[in-house]
Amino acid sequence: MISKTWGLDIGSTGIKAVEITRTWRRQQVTGYVYFPLVRKEKEELRREKIERLREILPRLGKSGENLILSFPSHRTMVHRARLPFPDRKRNERVVKFEVEPLLPFPIDQVVVDFYNPGKNQNEKESLVFALQKENLGEQISLMKEVGLDPERLVPESLALFWLAERLEITSGQSGSLLDLGREKTTMIVWQKDTLALVRSIPVAGDSAARGPLTRLVEEVKRTILSYESGPEVRPVENIFITGGLALLSGVEKIFGEGLGKPVMTLELGKKFSFFRDVPKESGPALAVALGTALGGIAPDRTNFRKEEFSSPQRAQKVRTRVKLLATYAVILAVLGLGSFGLNLYFQERRYQDLKGEIRKEFSQAVPDVKKVFNEIQQMKARVREEKDRLDSLGGSSGTGSPLEIIRDLSLVMDPAWKVRFTELAIDPETIEVSGETNSFDAVNQLKAKLDGSPLYREVQLKTARASGLENVIEFKLQMKRGT
Repeated sequence: MISKTWGLDIGSTGIKAVEITRTWRRQQVTGYVYFPLVRKEKEELRREKIERLREILPRLGKSGENLILSFPSHRTMVHRARLPFPDRKRNERVVKFEVEPLLPFPIDQVVVDFYNPGKNQNEKESLVFALQKENLGEQISLMKEVGLDPERLVPESLALFWLAERLEITSGQSGSLLDLGREKTTMIVWQKDTLALVRSIPVAGDSAARGPLTRLVEEVKRTILSYESGPEVRPVENIFITGGLALLSGVEKIFGEGLGKPVMTLELGKKFSFFRDVPKESGPALAVALGTALGGIAPDRTNFRKEEFSSPQRAQKVRTRVKLLATYAVILAVLGLGSFGLNLYFQERRYQDLKGEIRKEFSQAVPDVKKVFNEIQQMKARVREEKDRLDSLGGSSGTGSPLEIIRDLSLVMDPAWKVRFTELAIDPETIEVSGETNSFDAVNQLKAKLDGSPLYREVQLKTARASGLENVIEFKLQMKRGT
């Protein structure tokens, strides 16, 4: 089984793409594209991007399957937040409400997702990323104009962290990576294999002037000092640089002297042999695109393509994958029963051969599983996981996903009612909705409407009381799901 993933980085000065080909045994870089952009005016720059993307399209396949797009760091808002639950799925339902007070825009104007540090870390401490829907819509519109539909859209800073992980420079130390661009610098800091800090610095170096580069070094130094002054934070030991300006003459020396720490240029060719043949002037500029492509196997599930921006192609792929995995599960179950029977009647050698076939089928179905201990149970768990993912994308009807519940509430609302919902809590058996209105009559009418819905077998009015504010009634409704 062979699959290809393209990582795409659309910057203001160039379009970069890197292809990674994966088999069940290994993965390797197999191609790249780099188109510098020269136009400066906004409309001219957009037209040039479209022209270049159309040139890339034939190399991506007929519709750019398995395409992951990075989103510029200077358009991404990042906040550290302590999420209330120990697992990602529950936090996905409440993360918007947790960071709403921190955002400079109304919550309905942004798309929010978060970085999960992993099961070995404190999962409640997270970096939350937020994008304005307006900016996200512009990027999706640009891609659709050339016939591309990226299945994932991820923060540029997270792509750089995936790259650092793959190059094994994050293991057992605290360090930083700077992606030096002509208009901005993206800075990440990690600690104990965990992304700890993200910053976009609107200062860049220039080959003809040292002033901006010196100011950039000062900004980086202040950021590191601020980070290192925090509680239980290890000092930043090593600093790596990449990006289009990493090849400027003397840049390592300037940063090293200004920061008082070891500074090294990130060498992609040490881990990815393909980059040994890439022109020296192009390699560092491809770092974000390479990290984005590596997101295809990263355990982190951060993706800005959600809500109204969800990818129909991705939902279809998940649906197809569920069917395929279900088929594999049946095959594995049959082979498992056969293995049990053969163990009773045939020699041990035949039994081992059949076990090998089961493992081979399992490895082809889910090549990303590193440790195999019970193929059938692991496959069943993967089928359940894929079904849950499909439900969260709204890819199947009647699942009771948050989007469907919100849609049903909208349908029963009378335009004349003044109702504002403030909280939505969902579990497998019940749904609780809290809100505010201007009269008890509106609450009773809403309950009556929900009583008539076939989706709920019972609707209870848990509370209805006058608020301290004038003409405000607070209420809570509990709906038990229909059978």
